[in-house]
Amino acid sequence: MIKLIGIGVWAAIVALGSSYVMASVFAPAPEAAVSKEPTYFDGLDYRSTESVTIPMISHETIKGYILARFVYTIDGSVGNALKVPPDPFILDEVFRRLYSTDSFDFERPEKFDLTELTTSIRDAVNARFGQELLHELLVEQFDYIAKKDARSGNAGGDKSAGEPVKIGSAGH
Repeated sequence: MIKLIGIGVWAAIVALGSSYVMASVFAPAPEAAVSKEPTYFDGLDYRSTESVTIPMISHETIKGYILARFVYTIDGSVGNALKVPPDPFILDEVFRRLYSTDSFDFERPEKFDLTELTTSIRDAVNARFGQELLHELLVEQFDYIAKKDARSGNAGGDKSAGEPVKIGSAGH
């Protein structure tokens, strides 16, 4: 009986060993990993800033307000490792540039150069961080509301305020 069990174990070991050898000999060679060229957007996150309202002053009077919100692209791994997010720096640069601008045409606000604005803000924030942190800064909302059209708690009860002038917005 022991001989019979020994022969059975031996046959099982030989069968398993020969199966392993055959599988390893005739297995297809693993293909080298095809290195896919990364696209521009691989690893980038899109994040949106909060809205900011900036009073536009000319000749020592408020002429209107700009309401703005931006979207920026940032490397996901770098963005997650930051101790301080770039949002406050972006909004600070937006406020500084728009509040002190002399080139804003209150009669034709749609002529404002948004490309120059976003490029200068992106470059300034990157300089503050000392690295290329923001890859792109995009306009999500940029509206101008003249002071006469702004809704305020006026005593006359006139509720017919005008609509904001859309200067630019993402996706339009």
